[in-house]
Amino acid sequence: MNTYLNVNATAVADLTGEAFRSASNRLTSRHTWTHLVASASQDQALLEALILGGLALHRTPEHPLGVVEAFHAEADLLHLRLESVRAVEGLLDLLPYAEKRGTRRGVPGMQACMIGNQLELSASFGHKIGIRWNAADPKVRIHLKGGKPLATVLQARHDRAIQERCTPHWVPGKEVAPLRRRPPLSRDVISQHRASAQLASALLRRPRMWTALVGHDGLSVSSALSEHGLDWTLVRTVAGGAALHDERLVELLQDAITGPDLQLLDHACETKTCTLRFVGCAGRIDGWRGVLAVRTQHGSSAVGRPGRALAALGEVRAPSRPSHRTSAGSRPEPGRCFVVTSGPSYTEAEHGVAEPAAVRLATAWAAEGHVAAVLTINDAAFDFSWYRSRAWPNASVPGPAGHAMRWNRLRLTPGKGEAWRANLNPSQGLFADADDKAIDAALAAARERCSRILVLDQRPSAWEGGITNKGVDGLIFAFGASEYPRRTTTPAWRRAIDGDRGADLTPEDSAAHWRERHLGQRDLSRFPLAGLVPLHNRNEQTLADAFTEQVEDHLRRYGTPVLGWLPPVPRGAGLLRSDATRTALDHMSQEDREAESTAASAIGSKLW
Repeated sequence: MNTYLNVNATAVADLTGEAFRSASNRLTSRHTWTHLVASASQDQALLEALILGGLALHRTPEHPLGVVEAFHAEADLLHLRLESVRAVEGLLDLLPYAEKRGTRRGVPGMQACMIGNQLELSASFGHKIGIRWNAADPKVRIHLKGGKPLATVLQARHDRAIQERCTPHWVPGKEVAPLRRRPPLSRDVISQHRASAQLASALLRRPRMWTALVGHDGLSVSSALSEHGLDWTLVRTVAGGAALHDERLVELLQDAITGPDLQLLDHACETKTCTLRFVGCAGRIDGWRGVLAVRTQHGSSAVGRPGRALAALGEVRAPSRPSHRTSAGSRPEPGRCFVVTSGPSYTEAEHGVAEPAAVRLATAWAAEGHVAAVLTINDAAFDFSWYRSRAWPNASVPGPAGHAMRWNRLRLTPGKGEAWRANLNPSQGLFADADDKAIDAALAAARERCSRILVLDQRPSAWEGGITNKGVDGLIFAFGASEYPRRTTTPAWRRAIDGDRGADLTPEDSAAHWRERHLGQRDLSRFPLAGLVPLHNRNEQTLADAFTEQVEDHLRRYGTPVLGWLPPVPRGAGLLRSDATRTALDHMSQEDREAESTAASAIGSKLW
């Protein structure tokens, strides 16, 4: 089996409880392994948020919330395996029904039916806020541990409603009269959970992350309304001898590949409790308007779970104190960093080349065993939530004060190599910008942590110099380009008159022609240029022959050395989204992976 697929499938299985083979089969069809656990669509996330609330009171040390595994996660479907009938009964209390006097209870629009031995919960929430990209209604399939049928449990809930002289409204296909008027917010559970539905869904789809922590003894969930949305509070109990603060939990919740990609808001450690507060990354749309608070306290148990290693964190063994793999042996070179830019776009260049090129290089170096990172310096991020125009929520979600430095794994890497992505974002504001002190601190932290660093300056001032005066070791210019010309061609409109009078070019003429065509509009003399990294505009392949070497020798004399050509971008991975760009650590053929690694290795050897 592919080593990279093995690591990714293990990471998914560790956090969701899904079987390894099932996870690997699902990941095989993906082009890139940027997000290993699928995110829910808008309505699916809302249904899962309601289900998380229904499981909130179920508490056992073995399986938090009673969920054994969450598997086959898709945009409009999730399978949950629960450990007991009691956990299923907690979900059935969400089903809608009408009392004798006509008062409606439960979640309007939720339906339940049997699919074989499985209980399927679906929903039709009526009016949707925003754009609904999915056509199908959301569904959650409930399985019982051991494969026991759930038909008797659903029938018992139906019989109990009839005995209490209530009318069930959860039967699929049965028409239910709509509400005459919208209930107040205090009783409108759908509007409440819609605010932070994606946050709740991300937690429900990763139920096994809590049992991986040292000393885990129990977990309970609750939610509360606030001016900025719906906040979730998780009370985590650990054994008496375990530490209250666990940095592994912070890394898991902030992880962008296997985790929910949250941002740490603040951290308060006291004698008896440790409270961590997280928020979703700024710029996300609906479903993240809430604060997640994780409060850890000691429970009554003297001995908790020992914890286990997680591939998502790069851990290699599972003792009572799981350790990260050491990268000391993979950092023989100094932590130099280079700015990667493509400058202003022009007609013949491919747009947005710098970021995908940096991602491809860093991941290829990580596959070789280096510790590589892509550091991105952004402008202030804004909250684009569609709730801004509504009466509630009527306040902004809290954000970290000052500059926030966020480290995330760029890809999961087997062996000693590591691939990281760091983002430096200023505090939210109309004209907020990253200041010099924050940039200096970010560069110092990157040099301390990694051996090969590529910097992406995405501010408007990037092409005017940006941070090239901040002690970086040089600038790499990445851009789309064609092959070195070997012959001049007669224009088509002259060919009919004069015939083809093309002539072969010398390496020096070819270098001058190529440089004028691709760099003629660039003034690179005022930058500490480390070299050029061209990418083919089309599916071309520059031959590494004597002619090419002589052309690049002349380009070097002109002050524009070519570090190396990156192979054409594989099909199905566009350049506009770096996350969708296929890399050496993604699913690709062995031939493509070798070409990617060879090109990146040649470029890296000229820089370090």
